Amino acid sequence: VAPSIRFVPRVAPLLLRRAGRAGRGPRMLDAFVVERLASVKETYEELGAQMADPEVQADLDRLLKVTKDRAALEETVHAYDSYLSLTSALDDAKELFAESGGDAEMREMAREEVREVEAELEALDGKIKVLLLPKDPNDEKNVMFEIRAGTGGDEASIWASDLLKLYSKYAESQGWTVRTVSFSDTESGGCREATVEIKGDSVYSKLKFEAGVHRVQRVPATEAQGRVHTSTATVAIMPEVDAVTVEIDPKD
Repeated sequence: VAPSIRFVPRVAPLLLRRAGRAGRGPRMLDAFVVERLASVKETYEELGAQMADPEVQADLDRLLKVTKDRAALEETVHAYDSYLSLTSALDDAKELFAESGGDAEMREMAREEVREVEAELEALDGKIKVLLLPKDPNDEKNVMFEIRAGTGGDEASIWASDLLKLYSKYAESQGWTVRTVSFSDTESGGCREATVEIKGDSVYSKLKFEAGVHRVQRVPATEAQGRVHTSTATVAIMPEVDAVTVEIDPKD
């Protein structure tokens, strides 16, 4: 569950005043986004203080929750810190440009700095807007990952097997655990279909867009004429289902 984000106006007004100073030009983020980021950082710092609280440290479940909630905000906070640093750098570059007078070399250097910083701010603007989007409630869940060979005969089963190895390696790189639930192979040594359970942090959020048909065009090792062969495999990803407790009346 995402931590509640309180509205903290202490930092935002200073930023907004800086953004509106004469001659500074428009900022990439509007007032609402800046205030939202400021409140996210305040929550992040409060969670950090809670982690150092002996009472929280004594409660393992609470400590794990606080640690997880803080980690979920870390990327947004880093993006916000980058935004503050870049806006400060942009101010400095514009001041240098204004004070360069007739020094053509200095003016060009300042102009180039402004261009570079503005480009970085524009890229950061898109990243921050994505980070502030509402989270998918399934993002933190583990998944059942299914791969089925599609069109292409034996080569399709080999392609499905390659995909299974690829995603298993990726899961390993993320520190996730992979457990094979079912596996059906072919005479060629490929994978007809396989279902694996993948557990770890933010599994569904990182894999959900992998679902669908995956196609490959390549020359099979068994193809003597060197002709390109097209094969497909289907990937399905299902987030784990929350456990449901059912109470049964002994009289029933």
